[in-house]
Amino acid sequence: MLISTQSPGTVVGVTAFLIALDIAVVVMRYYAKRLRQQPLKTEDWFCFVSLILAMGLAAVLFIGVGKKALAYPTPQLASRTPLAESNDRIITSSRLQYIFVVISVPTLGLINLSVLTFYRRIFVIDRSNLKDFRNAVYFGMMVAITLWTGGFFLSFMFACKGHFTAWWTSAISLITNCVNTLELVFAYAISDFITDVSIMLLPIPSVMSLHLPTARKIGVMFVFLLGALAILASTIRMVSIIWARQLGFNPSIDEDLLITDMIFCSMLEVAFGIIATCLPTLRPLVQTKSINYIL
Repeated sequence: MLISTQSPGTVVGVTAFLIALDIAVVVMRYYAKRLRQQPLKTEDWFCFVSLILAMGLAAVLFIGVGKKALAYPTPQLASRTPLAESNDRIITSSRLQYIFVVISVPTLGLINLSVLTFYRRIFVIDRSNLKDFRNAVYFGMMVAITLWTGGFFLSFMFACKGHFTAWWTSAISLITNCVNTLELVFAYAISDFITDVSIMLLPIPSVMSLHLPTARKIGVMFVFLLGALAILASTIRMVSIIWARQLGFNPSIDEDLLITDMIFCSMLEVAFGIIATCLPTLRPLVQTKSINYIL
């Protein structure tokens, strides 16, 4: 069930375009702040750091394609058993997967924290009052995302219990020396999807409670629901991971293309997430009355 993202040109072209778009929207975000003579806030710094990490993720993809370790079929070695076989390209693809996953977890965490911090700032009047239900919900989600980020970051980093090279030596080395990485990646994908959906739906009650005409409420919600693009990428990755988990370490699966699918979908999720995070802050650049009421 490999999706059609294996073309090297597709991976490089789409990634380069989206990273350029991310840089553009983040620059516009800061320019909008300057126009309004506003200081940078916590969510702005979260967004900036996530962009830096996203550029690192893009570099991982570019390196992988350049070395023909990603977006190219896995080379087969007839002299060794399938689970033990390895060569430079197989090792490189697995090493890049490890690097990508370890970086992508805090990247997604920072994007989510940027969104939640922004929501809390515009929808909560007294942020010091945790007895306020809305404030408690946003604060609780921020704590949950922080714990989720830290937990999966450490879980992936130390998945092989200190034997870091076991991740990329061979499949049999991964099975022998590491935790059940299929279950770990599965838990990560499912929980990431759930948190993405929860965060996307979180502002809807707040928007609906605003004293605005229905048409303007819909316009405001549309801006916030642009995060659905990131959720789509997260969903595709989740489906691929569920499929791979059901098959297990099956030698018939093209490992390098499967890795490419997973990390490319993660790259899409990160890129769309940054765009969705920045769009609601660009009101000074695109004056729309519906958003003007709440930002």
